[in-house]
Amino acid sequence: MLSRINNKKLKKALPKVFIFFTILLSTKLLSLPQCPDDPTEVWHDCSGSYLYDGGEMYSGEWKENLYHGQGVFFYQNGDKYIGSFQKDLAHGQGTYSYKNGDLYVGDWLEGKRHGKGAYLHSVGEWENDLYVGDFKNDKKDGTGLYTYTDGVRFVGEFKNDLKEGLGKYIFLDGTSLQVKCSEDNCLEIE
Repeated sequence: MLSRINNKKLKKALPKVFIFFTILLSTKLLSLPQCPDDPTEVWHDCSGSYLYDGGEMYSGEWKENLYHGQGVFFYQNGDKYIGSFQKDLAHGQGTYSYKNGDLYVGDWLEGKRHGKGAYLHSVGEWENDLYVGDFKNDKKDGTGLYTYTDGVRFVGEFKNDLKEGLGKYIFLDGTSLQVKCSEDNCLEIE
């Protein structure tokens, strides 16, 4: 059950998720012809890697000189994205690993987190908050479960990255508190 996910267990499982996507990607890429050696030629319905002058690199499927299909993008700042692309943007299912330790696994729409997903937020060397739920335009938006580092959970509605509407805090001793939230400020419902 989602409510029983331990952040340490999740962090331990994340490399396995990354390996799975890498294997999936490599088998998919083998089914396309290699892109031309000359980068000035049109790269269309092929697989190939391109290293940019700034140090960023894309490796994956191409269509009309755009990232399109399965691929991996390594950013200059140390972030990386592995998953589906459409017209040079993350689109579909994908995993974004941030240099600071944050991780998002889920749906993407035109380069933004959008749909169902899980975001692991690093708050210390061995501490993480975890949000599992709906995203819209790169922000928590809709129904979600937020688990804090101390194990306290909040389940409820989010809007524009903030708690908004009805929700419930669930504490480690099993007690809970019904709340109504406005812009991340929650008050007990009596």
